[in-house]
Amino acid sequence: MTEAKIGEPGAIKRETLNELFWTIVERYPDIDAVRFRSGSGFNGLNYRALGEQVRNLALGLLALGLRHGDKVSLLSETRYEWVVADFAILTAAGVTVTVYPTLSARTVQFIVHNSDSRIIIVEDAVQLEKVLSIRDKLPALERILVIEDFAAAAGGRDILTLAEAMELGRRYGASNPGVYEAAWRGVKPEDLSSIVYTSGTTGLPKGTMLSHWNWRFNVHAVVGLVTFEPGATLLAFLPLAHVYMRLVYFAAVAAAATTYFSRPETLAADLPAIRPHAFVSVPRLFERVYGRLMEQVTAGPALRRRIFQWAAAVAREMGEANSRWEKPRIGLRLKHRLADRLVYGKIRAKMGVDRLRWTCSSGSALRRDLAFFFNGMGITIIEGYGMTEVAAPSNLNPVGRFKPGTVGPPIPGVMQKIDADGEILIKGDNVMLGYYKLPEETKSCFTADGWLKTGDVGEFDADGYLVFKERKKHILVLSTGKNVAPLPIEEELKKSRWVDEAVVVGDNEKFTAALIQPNYLLLLEFARERGLRFDETRTELSETPAGEALPVRVDKALLRNEAVQEIFRQVVEKANQVFDPHEQVKQFRLLDEALTLEKDELTPTLKVKKEVIQQKYAHLLREIYAS
Repeated sequence: MTEAKIGEPGAIKRETLNELFWTIVERYPDIDAVRFRSGSGFNGLNYRALGEQVRNLALGLLALGLRHGDKVSLLSETRYEWVVADFAILTAAGVTVTVYPTLSARTVQFIVHNSDSRIIIVEDAVQLEKVLSIRDKLPALERILVIEDFAAAAGGRDILTLAEAMELGRRYGASNPGVYEAAWRGVKPEDLSSIVYTSGTTGLPKGTMLSHWNWRFNVHAVVGLVTFEPGATLLAFLPLAHVYMRLVYFAAVAAAATTYFSRPETLAADLPAIRPHAFVSVPRLFERVYGRLMEQVTAGPALRRRIFQWAAAVAREMGEANSRWEKPRIGLRLKHRLADRLVYGKIRAKMGVDRLRWTCSSGSALRRDLAFFFNGMGITIIEGYGMTEVAAPSNLNPVGRFKPGTVGPPIPGVMQKIDADGEILIKGDNVMLGYYKLPEETKSCFTADGWLKTGDVGEFDADGYLVFKERKKHILVLSTGKNVAPLPIEEELKKSRWVDEAVVVGDNEKFTAALIQPNYLLLLEFARERGLRFDETRTELSETPAGEALPVRVDKALLRNEAVQEIFRQVVEKANQVFDPHEQVKQFRLLDEALTLEKDELTPTLKVKKEVIQQKYAHLLREIYAS
């Protein structure tokens, strides 16, 4: 077991999220708090107006009978009303139960029932219909509030729009002055604030209980590591139902920053319109941005292609130098300055990241080559590590001292060590209260001396930065007794422009294999150029958030074509050169359809559900290991 690492703690005052929010409303009433799409532009509310909406909705919840510690489920996409509802629930001394809008009715039913939610707040007619379809299976549910105002919302005495609930709150507050303030001031830092159900990759989700102080402790740490100040702009588009986006939003509020709310379908247009100072994302976004850049360059004139390739090499070299925290040599600085004028500056301006101070990638590992590339061209990407059970982060690369391939040192006040089997263990004030109604599962998550068992394998480098290796349960144990970490192999395969996704398998088998989702757009272009025979009518398209129609399914006959197979044999052979013989991929199969959230193949944070994939493609695995 390694010696425990501890982030340097700062001066920390124990307080609640309520104290955080209402202090900022009082100190910075005229700074824009939230901004959101309204027609062709943006509308918004300053902190005074946001506070008024939160207060009225909190009073509405109290008028509906919400008591200290009662649960309220929140089922909505990321939008400013989400945070109004969240802070209103907390202000009324309630507990927010976050629910992903992409979840099935069955899973929503489980979460709402398991959490004992008395009220649910839903976004629109679609989510209302989902809840109404399971209403008879939710005996504890008393009220449904609907964010969007439409006629169907007024379908019964127990269904109100958010606007109606706020009006009810205004009337209730007029006859009960001071009641909302008494409610939120009665909450203590150690009180339960949220139940966040783990997305997981197997089985039913578990309700992670997080206190007000769990969140507030992490906010203290994060605002000391990244740049936030009053009026700075945060772009929010990831699910607020996930601890990652929600924690960063709390940090923005603590700094009195302005949060712009976006959605995936408007993100491409919103970025250049907002030009944010910060945003957080997942590696898949940066992979797609890089892939799109490469597609545009490949399709462009030869001279432009050569200039970009030269500039990309300079960016990676600069990124590597920066990651070593050393001053780049003068020749590299001169090349970088020229590349910035010719290439980087134009890309940053077109993307809308010319004012960006930092962006954080988390949820899974970002490829090192992409981290070097983006950081080298002036887009500062830091990586972090955390989990629902620690209210998002436990580690973060500091801005200016990033190390691609690591997730940074422990955040201030958090202790970590590596167990004898390589598992990462954590202690700190951000560690959960436990799993809701699951005392045995809670107990099994901790060591006898109180360390949280993360289920992840890692190690510390010489600078005390954590290197994440793999989920412990995803480590493959071959029938030969050799252990294989699939994540590095998957990352190496995905470096190829021909590969969009890869799932490495081989547990209890004699060798390692891979299921590969090709870049269908590139594959179709190759097939048409070569005149390969396949059924074009079997190609299925899906519209991306940027409005592009991209292929998500192709004819299986195309994947069996020998020319296509040869491309991927070369991809696998190149990747194999990095690994020991027992780790090398011996066989692969190509998937004819893309992995999607809708088919329950990805988690809400876009991580692959490996167990789901292996069950779905069991026939391919049998074919591989029968040979």
